[in-house]
Amino acid sequence: MQLVITYHEKVSTTSLLVAQKFGKEHKNVLRDIQNIICSPKFRRLNFELSNYEIRGKQYPMYIMTRDAFTMLVMSFTGLAAATFREEFIDEFNRMEAVLRAGATPMLIPTYQQRILSEPTKSCPDTHFSIFDASHSIMLFIEKNIGSVNKYDLADGSIGTRWAKYREDKGWILPFAYYMHEYDDCRGDRECKCYHNSELPFFKKWLKEIYKPVYLYDYLHAKYANEKNRLMLDRVEELLPPLLA
Repeated sequence: MQLVITYHEKVSTTSLLVAQKFGKEHKNVLRDIQNIICSPKFRRLNFELSNYEIRGKQYPMYIMTRDAFTMLVMSFTGLAAATFREEFIDEFNRMEAVLRAGATPMLIPTYQQRILSEPTKSCPDTHFSIFDASHSIMLFIEKNIGSVNKYDLADGSIGTRWAKYREDKGWILPFAYYMHEYDDCRGDRECKCYHNSELPFFKKWLKEIYKPVYLYDYLHAKYANEKNRLMLDRVEELLPPLLA
């Protein structure tokens, strides 16, 4: 699984990745970070409060340097915790070596992994999920831009835009819900699904409106907000010709 990210051209990790690897609830990791006894300067330089998005809603997380990670996990006990600490340290070392060599960090197949995990199997046969119907866009991003962690989501953005687009159309039918099964600390979450009769309209909208109009702005704003220069450069350089 993904353990580290590149952030401000430095190898870092996040409270979400730590929670997932160590088998802890994310809210408890956030509490542990807030309870760390350290100087204001150390906290300012090593813990950055950020956020991630699920279904259009923002949730807090921390981006942490190697020193911050070390400070946090010192209190995690047990044989498994010791093993996980070593895995993180090995990955920090590997990625720092990659950056020193001037190479681009390997981008992980986030969307392929999510597709193979079949997170939408509880969606009723009469309806489609945004996740399943958006594979073309998500694989387009992965092939041409890449992703650096499993929270690089596009289906949330697509779902928000689609819900707004369809609301005044004469062909809409009532939507339903299913439980989307995340294979990490997020667990199962309730998501909307739409009647199959709307699928042709969705595919047309995805190709002719979302992809050319919204995709660049979504990815650019996401990585600008994260101050992820590596991914922002890839979006600015690689995406416009592909959308022209």
